Amino acid sequence: MGFYRGERWQISYGIESSFGEAPTGATTAANHFGVFEGANLPDPSFDHQEFWMMNADNRNYNMAYRGKAASSGSIGNIILLDGEPLFLPLADAITHSGSNPYTHTINETINLKSIRLVCTNYANDDTDSLTRWFVGGKVNSATYKCDSGGMLMMSLDDIQFKMPYFVDMSPTSSLTPWYDADAIAQTVSLPTTEPYYFSQGVIKMKIPVIGVGTQVTIPSVRSFSISVSNSLIPKYYISTNTEKVPYQIYEGRRTYRLNMQVDLIDNGSFDKDTPFLELLNQGMDTTLKGAAVEITFTRGTNDLIQFLTPSDGSPDAGEEQQGALIMSAPFSISSEGVVGVTMSMKMRDLKVIVIDSLAGGTYPV
Repeated sequence: MGFYRGERWQISYGIESSFGEAPTGATTAANHFGVFEGANLPDPSFDHQEFWMMNADNRNYNMAYRGKAASSGSIGNIILLDGEPLFLPLADAITHSGSNPYTHTINETINLKSIRLVCTNYANDDTDSLTRWFVGGKVNSATYKCDSGGMLMMSLDDIQFKMPYFVDMSPTSSLTPWYDADAIAQTVSLPTTEPYYFSQGVIKMKIPVIGVGTQVTIPSVRSFSISVSNSLIPKYYISTNTEKVPYQIYEGRRTYRLNMQVDLIDNGSFDKDTPFLELLNQGMDTTLKGAAVEITFTRGTNDLIQFLTPSDGSPDAGEEQQGALIMSAPFSISSEGVVGVTMSMKMRDLKVIVIDSLAGGTYPV
């Protein structure tokens, strides 16, 4: 008896040249995300519309008609082995410079790159497989994060797609328009590099209550997360569309949130009262500048990932210059031996820098 095993699967992604392009013999999806143990795949859901009318027999709906289709999924807790997938919720391009070491700079862009996601499930007896190509994908929301004792991770919390195509081996089911003989399995391999461990991370801030000209290290951060929301807008238009899927998925207003769980311990100019004082200070340094935040994971010589806000590292009060603003930092009474707070901050922008030994041509964009 054949069945699909939970351990036997493979997921990868590719960059589309145009939104929602169907599989062809020349299209591939050989880029890896990193290490993860599961995913919620964007299999479509259908909004069948119910109508209660002319029903003399009962209170149930009398007729349903086919409605629009939507496809969304997620991949949680991806352990990053390199910086290749970091751009997905931020930009449609990466700037590459240098020569071993290479510097890859991700500056946010207005548009996002659309991707195809390919997943193949393999049966227990090797007699069957099911391959699904999800096309026209954009990342709606994502999170970069690390906990003490853990590794630098990325979660793709919501990825929205246009539609799927599929190929199954045995028996073959050619359901129109979803079946496509070119939607074949991909060959993917993971890099042999180590993850970025919590013990390789350093978090620094320029805090207005201390002085934005002074950068201080925060040594007692237990965890952090940076969340990105792109507020994607799927659009359905009156046009020929047998599948009833989105014509296009557009980017909406982008927002960022930074959460840091910090133990209140004196360390030089950053002491146990600083989060509370900066909360009340509300980002003021004669003018409303906000804070600069620099989060760096250094895996080795010329081998790091860095998150920056504001993107130039120098908060100011002008347009498109403000840094992060603390929205809350509840100072609660608890049973813990060391009291901590969770600093929730609003960020205006984000820049990511990766330094490694990978040439720009090996990156997806």
